[in-house]
Amino acid sequence: MAKGTTHHSTTRVPVDDSYAALVGKAVYVFAYYEWTIIYTIEYLRKGFVSKYSRGASMTSGKVRQELQDTINSPHISFAKVSKQELQACCDEFEGLIVKRNALIHAHPVTDSDGSQILAYQTQITKPLPDMKWPKTEVESIIQEFDRAACSAGTLLDRLR
Repeated sequence: MAKGTTHHSTTRVPVDDSYAALVGKAVYVFAYYEWTIIYTIEYLRKGFVSKYSRGASMTSGKVRQELQDTINSPHISFAKVSKQELQACCDEFEGLIVKRNALIHAHPVTDSDGSQILAYQTQITKPLPDMKWPKTEVESIIQEFDRAACSAGTLLDRLR
C-alpha cells in the first residue's frame, strides 16, 4: 500500500482519509464564503436569495457576475459600504473561484512519494493550467477561503 494511503471501510479505492477530509473542508469553507457573497447581494438587491435558491441554477461565476452587476447598478446605495470595497470583494471572489474550480475539478493521482492526492490539468491558457494539490496546498487554500469569507462577512455585517 502506498505511503499515506488508507482504504476506507466502505470502498476499495485508495484514499487518504485525512486528505479527503481536508478537501471536504475546503469545499465547505468555499460554500460558506459563496453564501456570504449571496447574502451581500441580497442586502443590496432584495430577492436575490430567492432567485438563487428557486430560479435557474447558478454557478459561482454567475454569482460573481450578479455581484458585479449589482456593484455597477445605478440604483445601489454605497452609504454603508463603498463601491471600491465591494469591487475588491468581487475581484477576490473571482480569483478564488478559479482556485476552487481547480481543486474540485482535479483528479486523483499517486504522487511521486506514493501519496494519493488530486491534480488539475487544463488548457495552458487557463489561470491555473497544471498543478498538484498536496496537503499543504489544500490547507493553504482553506486559509485563503477563510480569510476571504471573514472579509466578505465584515462587509455584510456593515450592510446589515
